[in-house]
Amino acid sequence: MKLRAFAFVILAVFAGNAVAADSLYVLQMGDGSGALTSAATPVFIQKFSPTAPGGTLGTIALPTADSGTNQTLTITGNSGSEGHLSLSTNGQYLVLGGYDAPVGTLAVPQTDSMVVNRVIGRVAVGTGAIDTSTALTDAYTGIPTANAGFRSVASTDGTQFWTAGTRGFGAPSGSDGVRYATLGATTSTSVNNFPDGPSNARIVNIVNGQLYLGSGSSPFIGASTIGTGLPTTSGQVATLDVGTAVSGSGAASPYDFWFKDASTFYIADDRTAVNGGGIQKWESPDSGSTWNLSYTIATGGTSGARGLIGSVVGTDTVLYATTSEGSANRLISVTDTGAASAFTVLATSPTNTVYRGVSLVAGPVGVAGDYNNNGVVDAADYVVWRNAGPTDTIPNDTTPGTVTSADYDLWKSRFGLTSGSGSGLSSGAVPEPTAVVLMLMGLAFMGSRRRAG
Repeated sequence: MKLRAFAFVILAVFAGNAVAADSLYVLQMGDGSGALTSAATPVFIQKFSPTAPGGTLGTIALPTADSGTNQTLTITGNSGSEGHLSLSTNGQYLVLGGYDAPVGTLAVPQTDSMVVNRVIGRVAVGTGAIDTSTALTDAYTGIPTANAGFRSVASTDGTQFWTAGTRGFGAPSGSDGVRYATLGATTSTSVNNFPDGPSNARIVNIVNGQLYLGSGSSPFIGASTIGTGLPTTSGQVATLDVGTAVSGSGAASPYDFWFKDASTFYIADDRTAVNGGGIQKWESPDSGSTWNLSYTIATGGTSGARGLIGSVVGTDTVLYATTSEGSANRLISVTDTGAASAFTVLATSPTNTVYRGVSLVAGPVGVAGDYNNNGVVDAADYVVWRNAGPTDTIPNDTTPGTVTSADYDLWKSRFGLTSGSGSGLSSGAVPEPTAVVLMLMGLAFMGSRRRAG
């Protein structure tokens, strides 16, 4: 026991040098090999620093061929509305929607979902593991003369999903709007659809345990609540919460949105800047009963914005957005200091590609092997593993529902990683503990109770 305790002291010293950091993730449509069209195009998730402009810190490619239970996931290359990216509310998974269509499939939004399934993608933040086994046959179906669109996904824990999109007008009713599905399912439940909800369903988000839908169709322009809490059954009511129709000129075109708090709401609008596009800030004097447009933050040039997420850093409100150019668009950050807030370009998408959804993983969270979920894989996580029963559940575990020797091996291999370095996206070699520390860990392990594999 004394030897084990000594090992923990040494391990804690090494881990004490690790610092948790936030990570910014962006969905990239296209691989740059050709101009973006209505054909199915490859999808990538890129990792960036939220503070330092520069190149990607890691890339993960969604599958372009079926493999086992995993299905292809591609997106319409020139779509302005597809490609949303969100983080599950437990902080463990990035989720998105797409099509089980080979790269190059023409007019993919016009396909029937029975033939070209609509696929939910799930990427584990801690390990980069991809799951595209959820392939829906009954969602967002198109017809040869009218596009559908699978636009966004939200999740609580990576096993329950709420989706948003449209069907091709003229296609059978009921496959549009907000739907609910579970991991690995082939069918889904209609939660809210046109005409009982928006015909132009764009972004579905979960905010403080409530399901919201962003839409660009009257009378639901802005963000609406869908039912109460997180409904999983049909017939739910859409209620406009923050209406953004009265802003700028022409028809408002809202996309992603972020609630800073009960009285402050930001939404991306993809109109040109002269018509009111950009990042709109809405404020409520009565904690959400009424909302007023305070100002719109410009994104530079003539473009508006589509992807959006925010964070409170000390006393600052920092926003991250993707701009609405059709190619070689920008990932920007801006600290909200008022209507004239200055933005920073963090990255520009490569030629023949475009950035769409953006998500912020705020450390500490989501590091595989970080069993106490404090953002660092260190000696304290060994203690959690050692003390857990074989059927317990521990955070950031790649074998959920069981605690095995494989979880020890995972902890050992990822020792010293933080939420900023252990995303699972390819960004360099995983650091290994020193030989001395490995020896001490081995001695400590010999004193622990043995587990079944």
